[in-house]
Amino acid sequence: MGDDFLQPIEQALDEEGLYWSREDDDQALRLSFKSEGDRYFVVAYRDDPTFLMFGSGWSLPTNIPLGAALRIANVLNVRKKFVKTALWEDERDVLFTIELCLADFDEFGEHFARLLDALRSTISEFFGELHAADHPSE
Repeated sequence: MGDDFLQPIEQALDEEGLYWSREDDDQALRLSFKSEGDRYFVVAYRDDPTFLMFGSGWSLPTNIPLGAALRIANVLNVRKKFVKTALWEDERDVLFTIELCLADFDEFGEHFARLLDALRSTISEFFGELHAADHPSE
């Protein structure tokens, strides 16, 4: 694997017809893209060339109790394949990530659609459950 770990992922995004942008620094290589109106990111670290993080970050509505969001995240973490749901309580943000070790980043392209579906599904379930908890009579 060369120094440009994300090139195979750029190709996978191109093949899906997704517009992406890239921002690298001394520590990491970063891609961001939109799919169906939502923003996603891919990060690879220069000091850990087999590690890849793929995810999406969201803000929690101010009317949502953090305890409810944490309970839903914990249930999803047990039940969902691939995706980790984490809350940053101080910022009221929720982060959905898939973290992988890959010997070859070409592997990512082979599974891109499934991984993106897993992220979308988890995000949808998380916010669906939040809505149901906030509006129990609906």
